[in-house]
Amino acid sequence: MAATKANGEAAKTSKGTKLDKYAGDFDTVSSGMFHELNHAQFGWFHVKAILISGVGFFTDAYDLYTVGLISQMIALARFPDHLSSKGTLGSLPVGYDMTVKGTALVGTLIGQLVFGLLGDKLGRKAPYGWTLLIMIFTTIGCAAATWGPPATFIGVFAMWRFLLGIGIGGDYPLSAVITSEYTPRHMRGAMMAAVFSMQGIGFLSASLVAVVVTAAFRSSISSQCVAGKPCAALDHVWRIIVAIGVVPAIATYYLRTRLPETPRFTAHVEKDMAKAEADMRSVFDNTDDFRKLERAHRDTAKDAITWASFKAYLGTKRNALWLFGTASTWFMLDVAFYAQNLYTPKVVSDIGYAMPIKPGSSGAVIYDAVFKSVSGTAIIIIMGLVPGYFITVATVEKMGRRTIQFMGFAMMTILLVICSAAWVPLRAHALWAFIVLYALTFLFANWGPNTTTFIVPGEAFSTKFRSTCHGISAAAGKAGAIVGVYGFGAINDHHGTQLCLGLLSIFMFAGLLFTFLIPETTGMSLEAINDEDVPRHVHLDPEQQDGATKAKA
Repeated sequence: MAATKANGEAAKTSKGTKLDKYAGDFDTVSSGMFHELNHAQFGWFHVKAILISGVGFFTDAYDLYTVGLISQMIALARFPDHLSSKGTLGSLPVGYDMTVKGTALVGTLIGQLVFGLLGDKLGRKAPYGWTLLIMIFTTIGCAAATWGPPATFIGVFAMWRFLLGIGIGGDYPLSAVITSEYTPRHMRGAMMAAVFSMQGIGFLSASLVAVVVTAAFRSSISSQCVAGKPCAALDHVWRIIVAIGVVPAIATYYLRTRLPETPRFTAHVEKDMAKAEADMRSVFDNTDDFRKLERAHRDTAKDAITWASFKAYLGTKRNALWLFGTASTWFMLDVAFYAQNLYTPKVVSDIGYAMPIKPGSSGAVIYDAVFKSVSGTAIIIIMGLVPGYFITVATVEKMGRRTIQFMGFAMMTILLVICSAAWVPLRAHALWAFIVLYALTFLFANWGPNTTTFIVPGEAFSTKFRSTCHGISAAAGKAGAIVGVYGFGAINDHHGTQLCLGLLSIFMFAGLLFTFLIPETTGMSLEAINDEDVPRHVHLDPEQQDGATKAKA
C-alpha cells in the first residue's frame, strides 16, 4: 500500500499539476488560479451562466418596458374620459403617466446601489437569488394591482413598480460581475454582451406578447369598448401582458441558487481557498490542482470591506476618473435610451402611424389605435434594437469597448438631430423614412453605449469593489433614465416630440465626450487591469503585460 502511494506521488511529481509552477505563497498560487480562469476553454458552464444571468436581464427588460406598452391601455380602462393637450383620449394624466413610468426606475437606482454593495459584502451568490425572488413576487403584485378608484389604483400599482425596480436594479451589478469574473479574458466582452443581449429579447418579447394578447381580445375590444367609457377588456389585456413576464423568472430561480460563488471573490476578498477550490471544482473539475490553495490560505486574513478602504481606493486618481467615466456615460445614455423606449408608443402615435382616439370613437377605432401602437413599437424593436445587441456580441472583442461606445454615441447624436430637424417633412412625406431613422438610433444604442456601459464597469474595478462600482455606475444610469422619463413626459406634453428628440441629441454628444474617461479593457485579464494580486516575483503572460501597460495609459 505504501509503495503504491509512493509510486503515485512520484508519478504525480513527474507529471506535475496545472498549478505547480505557481506553487508558493498565497498570492502566487491564487494568481495561478486566475491564469486557469483567464485561459479556460468555452464550455457548458459558460453556456449555463449566460442563460441563468441572461434570463434575469430578459425579465428586467420585459418588466421595465411593458409599462410603456400598457400605459395607453390603462388610460382607456381607468381614465377613459381624460383628454390630452391635443384633445385625444388614451393617455394618462401627465403626473400619473410619469409616476407609473418613473417609480420602477427610482427603485432600480436604489437596488443597484444596495445590491452592488451587498455583492461585495456578502458575495455574489446569495444576493443574486434574492433579486429574482423580489422580481417574481412584485411582478405578480403589479398584475394583480387593485381594481379600486383610479387614484388608488395608480398608488398601488406605482408601489409595486417601485419594489419591482429594486429587484431589477440588484440584478445589474451582480449579473455583470458574475459573468465577468467567471469568463476567460479572450471572450469576456462577448459573454457579457451575450448576457446583456437578453435585454433585447425581453424588449422584443414584451412587444410581441402585447401584439398577440391585444389581437386575441380584438372581438371584445371592438364590441364592448366605446371612447369615453371604461374598457374592461383592455384592463384584462394589460394584466395578462404583465403577468406573462414572471414565467421565465420562476423557471430559472432554482438554477440561479445553484450557481457557485466566483473564485475571484473567495480568493481576493474572503481569502478562503477551500471554498475557492469547491467553486473551481464545480466549473472546471480540477480539484487536486487547488488542494495547495487551502494550505496557502491558512495564515491569510479576510480582506474586509470598509468605507475607509473604499475611500482610499477612490483616492487613486485613476480609479476615481474611471468611476466618474463609467457613471457619467451611463447617465447620458439612459437619459435618451429610456425616454425613447418608454415613449416609443407615443412617438408612433405622434407621427401618425396609429389613428388618434377621439371622444365617441367606436370600439373598432380603439382596437385599431391600440394594436397599431404596440405593433408599430414591435417593428421598431425588430428593425433596430435587437440586432444591435448581437452585432456587439460579434464585434466587441475585435473593435474594442471604447471604439464601439464612441461610434454609438456619435451615430445616435447624428440620427436624433436628423429626426428632430426633419420632423415636419418626414411626418408629412416620408413616414417610413422616419421609422427607419428612429430605429437606427436603437441599433447604435445597443451596438454602442447601452451594451458597453454595462460591460466596462464589470471589468475596470478591483474585485473587492467591483460590484459596488458597477452598482454606482448603473445607478447613475438610472438617475439619467429618471431625468429622461420625467423630462420627456413634461416637455413632450407642452412642446411636442420634435424638441424632445433635439434635446436628447445633446445628451448623446455629452456621452461621447465623457467616453474619453473610460479605460479600454479588451483582451486584458481582470488582474492585469487592476494590478491585482500579482506579486513582483510572478511573471505575467506577454498579453497581460501589454494589457497592464494599456490600462495604466
